[in-house]
Amino acid sequence: MYSIADADAQYFIDRYVYHNEKLWTLYRENKVSKGRLRKARFELALKDVNVEDKALAKRLGEAYLAQCPMKTKLMDGSIEILESLAGIYRLHIMSNGFHKTQLIKLKESKLDVYFEEVITSERASAKKPNPKMYHFATELTKAPKEGTIMIGDNLDVDVKGALDFGWEAIHYNPKGIGHSYPQVRHLNELESLLIKRG
Repeated sequence: MYSIADADAQYFIDRYVYHNEKLWTLYRENKVSKGRLRKARFELALKDVNVEDKALAKRLGEAYLAQCPMKTKLMDGSIEILESLAGIYRLHIMSNGFHKTQLIKLKESKLDVYFEEVITSERASAKKPNPKMYHFATELTKAPKEGTIMIGDNLDVDVKGALDFGWEAIHYNPKGIGHSYPQVRHLNELESLLIKRG
């Protein structure tokens, strides 16, 4: 019986990451379904290590979905910046991730208390950067475009999508990708940047 331990584990992980990112792009473009994304990422990664076993891929997918939302490691400075901003701003989450998974992640990480709304693509029936998702968020939160700021780690999906809709945006850019958009390399830089903008 084959086990993933028989292959180079890092290679398998790398292939999973590759296929997962590719499938998420297709999911955002409505070219694959939620079910196909969850299923195919493990099927394709296993195939890359010469294993074609749909039953195994299904078990891996189920185990991943059960464990992933339970991981609670946060970026350095997460709680500190949320504590600071929560006293000044109304905070919401916008995610293309699956709604149930996002709720579990927030609860397990003890971040749910900071956010009023969890706005997911499933609730909005649209995915970032589709303007329909930003419109849904605006209607739901009753927040005016002027003064609404998106803070996100994806330059195209979060930052450019928000700017195109008429919001302000800040790129959380720990890797220092070169561009001219407002950005921070560390979360602890956010407060001073927001004060300057406000």
